[in-house]
Amino acid sequence: MNRIFCSLGVTAILLVLAPVASGAQDSATPNLTEQLDPDFCGAGGAGCDPTDVQQWKAIGNRLADLSSADLSQYAYACAKHADWKKECETDPVAVLKRLGIEGY
Repeated sequence: MNRIFCSLGVTAILLVLAPVASGAQDSATPNLTEQLDPDFCGAGGAGCDPTDVQQWKAIGNRLADLSSADLSQYAYACAKHADWKKECETDPVAVLKRLGIEGY
């Protein structure tokens, strides 16, 4: 009889502590819905880029057919180097060459 009460006590403690422990774990891990939601940062996290980088990406998309990686390199370079503005506005390939990226 004593063994049954002991088992019931352990079970009761586990039932009380299990939801608390799982809640603590959930708060430490990022929300999967948030990671997959395109409205959070968009495809590939592009929505988390600074506004000026997003603007240069839009310009680069209109001017050339660049891979997403090269488009990102171009946009960040143009945002960083104001003195490259003329090339950034007219010739993304020249900007990529300045960065050492060939193949276009």
